[in-house]
Amino acid sequence: MAPKFSTLLAGLLSLAPLGTLASPVVGLSTGPKVQATSQVSAFVSNPEAKNIVPNSYIVVYNSTFGAEDINAQEASIRTAIQKRNLNKRGISGQLLSTRVRSVSMANGFRATAMESDEAMAAEIHAMDMVSYIEANQYVKAAALVAQANAPPGLVRLSHAQAGEDSYVFDDSAGEGITAYVVDTGIRTTHEEFQGRATLEFNAIEGSEDTDENGHGSHVSGTIGGATFGVAKNVKLVGVKVLGADGGGTNADVLDGLNFVESDVRQKQRSGKAVMNMSLGGGQSRAINNAIEAIAAAGVVPVVAAGNEAQDAANTSPASAPSAITVGAIDALTDARADFSNFGSVVDIYGPGVDVLSVGITSDTATDTLSGTSMASPHVAGMAAYLMALEGLDSADAVSDRMKELAGQTGATVKQNVRGTTNAIANNGNL
Repeated sequence: MAPKFSTLLAGLLSLAPLGTLASPVVGLSTGPKVQATSQVSAFVSNPEAKNIVPNSYIVVYNSTFGAEDINAQEASIRTAIQKRNLNKRGISGQLLSTRVRSVSMANGFRATAMESDEAMAAEIHAMDMVSYIEANQYVKAAALVAQANAPPGLVRLSHAQAGEDSYVFDDSAGEGITAYVVDTGIRTTHEEFQGRATLEFNAIEGSEDTDENGHGSHVSGTIGGATFGVAKNVKLVGVKVLGADGGGTNADVLDGLNFVESDVRQKQRSGKAVMNMSLGGGQSRAINNAIEAIAAAGVVPVVAAGNEAQDAANTSPASAPSAITVGAIDALTDARADFSNFGSVVDIYGPGVDVLSVGITSDTATDTLSGTSMASPHVAGMAAYLMALEGLDSADAVSDRMKELAGQTGATVKQNVRGTTNAIANNGNL
């Protein structure tokens, strides 16, 4: 398990003496240098985070500064990092990366993801231009162990009650909508995707431009596969932010979200795009702010609630106010899955137990997985379905319509947790 941030600080302070940066950074504080652990811990916005990536930070800028000023600041940081991190090791003995990633979204959200020693991070934090610095955290796919011979969850979406035996849907089936799948990638050659899937971004350095884990392909199959998909005509775009082990970091996720927002603007897909994130980690202000920017760009963000059987408000992206957060039920019984996160931030439930979808061992392979990772793409697919069918074009409109349709069924979640919605996703074909 990754260490808490507070346990890393003393060792981090010994990495290098405080002093002038290798390259000047605009607006560095000239005040007293950091001398104690308590002072260092003050500069991150998430000091109690448990899954910290050592020496890795997300710098978020104040939106009151113009793009030109922030661009100049980022350029200075990039130059400093490339010099200062050369052949330098972090607290865990790892070589510090010289990679610097920039996030820029149309609503004014700007961030830089980088690795550095504590001294440099503290000096950057002191700049007026910086709103906050967040310690980077590990994230992972929100899926559980596969179980054989399981039924798909599609049937549950098109009937008022559990126990039916057919999937009823309008044949528009997400036509004209693009679903961005922020995950482990997609096996685009799988026959389920009928040529509608592409992998267009890869944040994982040194990894193949395909799905090396299987999670993203399974999720994509539930969103838009020919057999397993909710929206069988949707275009699927893979955004790879998790590696072969199903893990990544918030810096990788921000990199992917930056691509989604930019791609939607460039290709004029505002109001015609859904994004699924079947992943999660500790609560992150930066991730939640990026989700807000994604929604402002006209994308409907659908996210997994998480599998820790805890309040989803403790995690991100589940706690993002702009996201449609999805808990998991068993499609055969409507019982809340015992692993599913809960709480007031959960907007709706979808099938997440024993879900059959795409596998990656061949172009005809299938796999069965459980998790809120599997519930979220059911709802993302339904978002695409409703957008195509009814012309809905915003996250709020889609969320409101889903809750309205769920309320019309009279169904409720069994074994639910107090304070959590009873809404079960339904496409309106009662």
